[in-house]
Amino acid sequence: MMAALDAFDAWLAYLFDRPAEKRRRAEPASTEWMTRHAPHDGPVAAAERIRRLFGDAGNLLRPYSDEQVGLGLGYIVDSSYDGEIRALADPRVPRVVRIGGLRSIRSLFAEVFAQRLEGDDLGGRCRTTLEHVCFMFWDIAPVGRLGDDTILDVLEDTLALDSTACHWAALHGLGHAYHDAPGHVPGIVDSWLRSHREISPALREYATLARMGAVN
Repeated sequence: MMAALDAFDAWLAYLFDRPAEKRRRAEPASTEWMTRHAPHDGPVAAAERIRRLFGDAGNLLRPYSDEQVGLGLGYIVDSSYDGEIRALADPRVPRVVRIGGLRSIRSLFAEVFAQRLEGDDLGGRCRTTLEHVCFMFWDIAPVGRLGDDTILDVLEDTLALDSTACHWAALHGLGHAYHDAPGHVPGIVDSWLRSHREISPALREYATLARMGAVN
């Protein structure tokens, strides 16, 4: 008889341990999360789980394939599905937990997207689920106002990563954040452009659009 999983490990198995080839219709290898833990869950616990997962995403998600990671992150991030990341915008979650969760997003980009999508010049053309979650992250994640100081810091830190995929994703997010923070976004993008003169023409054009909020 298998030992019972704690809440975090049961949640991880439920989200990521699925046959990737069957995509979202696949049954999880373990249903322990839904039967034993989910009925007692709440936004504070969800925010803490997200902070723990994103903060050590490179190690925790290493056993899973790119497609499994993309699908599992989609459940967490995408408001069209579970969108559990909405807990980071829940007023019942203490501010320190919310900020810690938001800051852990930078680690997710550095340890997962930057490593698994190394060299990918997305340009909005997402071929895999993982690429979609990366590029669309700030478009689909219900985390509150993108003009929030902590979110702007995370976007700026993500833009500074040595990863073309992360550059596209951060610029996409900054383009949407412009409408909440028009006094901050142009300076963030302009500073990055000055230190990244060798980027592709397509990425430079996208950055120019992002700095004035003209992204889709």
